[in-house]
Amino acid sequence: MIRRLAIMSFILILIGSGTVLWLRASSTTALAEPVVIHKQEGDFILHMRMENGAEGLRILHSLEYVGEEPVTLKHRTPLTYLSFGANKSNFTGSPISKTIQPGDIYRTTPTRKIFHPLENGSNALYVHTQFYVEDEVVNIKIEKNIEIK
Repeated sequence: MIRRLAIMSFILILIGSGTVLWLRASSTTALAEPVVIHKQEGDFILHMRMENGAEGLRILHSLEYVGEEPVTLKHRTPLTYLSFGANKSNFTGSPISKTIQPGDIYRTTPTRKIFHPLENGSNALYVHTQFYVEDEVVNIKIEKNIEIK
């Protein structure tokens, strides 16, 4: 009786462990290679790097100002909006105003993580950065296919 109970418990543990490993492996998004993006619009350069992280994709981005005079940059959060598979953006967060000097690199959020899994193969990445300088809107839009493994 005890032997039968031990065997049944061992089988249940194996099935449970296998299920957990399968779910973890199928719910992780991993890039085939790191993605690096640089795009200039006027006096601003958007820098972005996507790499594999422990909990999904790690996304680092910054905005570099290469103009000659200090400017006040105004935007709503997030400064940079990313979407996969659909070209959409949502700048509805709190308004932010920041004065930047020539050569400054502006980082709003150090790291963003994508927790939902993406399909293996080629996926369309849409990046949209929007801000205002002297009441004129500046849009930096990027569309890039990235490989997920």
